[in-house]
Amino acid sequence: MKKKVILSLLAVSAMCVNLTGIFKDDFFLRKLGEILFFFPLILYYLRKIPFKNFNFLMFLSMAMGATLFSWGGSMWYFEHIKLGMWLIGYIFLAREAIKHTEYERGNRFTTLYFIGVIAIYVYLLWVHIIEIERNLGHELAFWIYVLYYLNILFVAITALVYYLNSFSKKSVFYICFALSFIFSDILRDMEVFYFRDLSVEIVASLIKFAAIKLVFLFFVTPEKKLRLLHLV
Repeated sequence: MKKKVILSLLAVSAMCVNLTGIFKDDFFLRKLGEILFFFPLILYYLRKIPFKNFNFLMFLSMAMGATLFSWGGSMWYFEHIKLGMWLIGYIFLAREAIKHTEYERGNRFTTLYFIGVIAIYVYLLWVHIIEIERNLGHELAFWIYVLYYLNILFVAITALVYYLNSFSKKSVFYICFALSFIFSDILRDMEVFYFRDLSVEIVASLIKFAAIKLVFLFFVTPEKKLRLLHLV
């Protein structure tokens, strides 16, 4: 028990280092907190982590790699490499969800609701891409962002399909971290392309930390259907 408490405190400390960097506008502290957050999380779930799971290993390596490359900031192509690594990591998360998805025919309302949500998201995504195109320096960056957000769209669709067909605790973790990644990316783009606001940066950072934690919970949780009572 003491070990878990210490590791939890170390994870919180890493978050505090990151938030201190945001408050003080210190790039080094921000990035240090981001990379340090992974280590107590790995040690906390060490006995439960499925190290033989290729999708988990690929996501973890891509996420940590993207965090390391983000130290390069706007120098060279570090920002593009970082986005590319997150993009690859999201693909392996979607692969894991697809592996656990059992298709069941839904009613007409559920189908229409699903199509409606996806249509709205596609429209908003297209508007957002058009807006950020004006602020991007060259065409390569634009197409990387297009691929990145199409991938996020794929993760969102996978999350909805998985949740609606699985109705398990594992699927709840998946849809929660999928939404968290989407919101953190939206807030990140607000900071990069529109205006810099301290509260936006803090919320985006906290949501990203929560998303990574939820990814670990997703992989260490066995697939088991829930009763409705357990979700209320």
